[in-house]
Amino acid sequence: MMGKFSASCSVGTRCRHSARLSAAALLVALLLCLAVPGRVLAQGFEITGESSLSGTFTLTLYDGDSTSHSLTAPCNKGLFLFTGTVERPVVASLEHPAMRQPLYFYVENSEISIAVNASHPETSVIKGSRSNSEYRYLMEQYRGSDDPNAFLRQWAKNNAGSIYLPFVLQRQRGQLDDALCRQLVGQVTGDGLHTYHYTLLRRWLRETPAVTEGCEMPNFAYLNAEKARCEFAQTRNADGATLLYFSASWCDLCKQQLDEASRMLDGASTQLLVINIDDNPNGWDAHYLKQLSVDHLPYMIWVDKSGTVVARDIRIWELKKLAKQRRQE
Repeated sequence: MMGKFSASCSVGTRCRHSARLSAAALLVALLLCLAVPGRVLAQGFEITGESSLSGTFTLTLYDGDSTSHSLTAPCNKGLFLFTGTVERPVVASLEHPAMRQPLYFYVENSEISIAVNASHPETSVIKGSRSNSEYRYLMEQYRGSDDPNAFLRQWAKNNAGSIYLPFVLQRQRGQLDDALCRQLVGQVTGDGLHTYHYTLLRRWLRETPAVTEGCEMPNFAYLNAEKARCEFAQTRNADGATLLYFSASWCDLCKQQLDEASRMLDGASTQLLVINIDDNPNGWDAHYLKQLSVDHLPYMIWVDKSGTVVARDIRIWELKKLAKQRRQE
């Protein structure tokens, strides 16, 4: 009996010991499961590159709405390495003194490899970045389409919140019609609004003259008759059209046509905003005149309630037709 009892106790002890081991193993497995995602989330990017160039490479990350920062890495025996973290996929440029132009690509928290073609950086082989692959595929479609502008217009309509759209617009701005570029910039939404290149585009909109009808009227500052600083965005008619009338106290023709313009706009639900250039001590050198390409007086610009330029450099005989159309709307 004693033997059987001892054996029974021994088996029970082994079972309890085994149960404790199983529980411990389960706990370790659970901790590993919890730890792995944490490590993945904390993982940064690692960019390994190979090149025939010697010296230092510079990697610039455009990872803020209006800021960027740069990293440098030496190229030893044809290899270089960059590491870091980004909060979201961002545009980056890789530069070297011997490269004829920067290599642009997207960086996200992943392992990325680059085989640099120093003579033609745009053909460098890049692997490991899903965002970079999507961007390059977009550019292949854009450049390979029969009508690149029509393709970009449709793509922007379907992908207004894409992080790629501001970068594409900024890079291709020289090849795009100003009116189309302004239109597409105005369509950017979502994540695209929080990119470095969207900030550059907005700056371009503010500083570039609104020379094309159908474009967004840029905001500008001017001095009123009381020498108070005003901004067009705050003084324009948000509920209807605005006729900007640039004039001067010494301009007799301006006074004459201003009276005619006032009569024509009667009942047209249009605000007449008169800006006398001699209210500004800089006169003809006032910044807004250059910004808006106003080069003679009187000068009229018609802006609709959405802030879009309907017509510019309007003659007094053309204003009558515009006012009539406004009454019929």
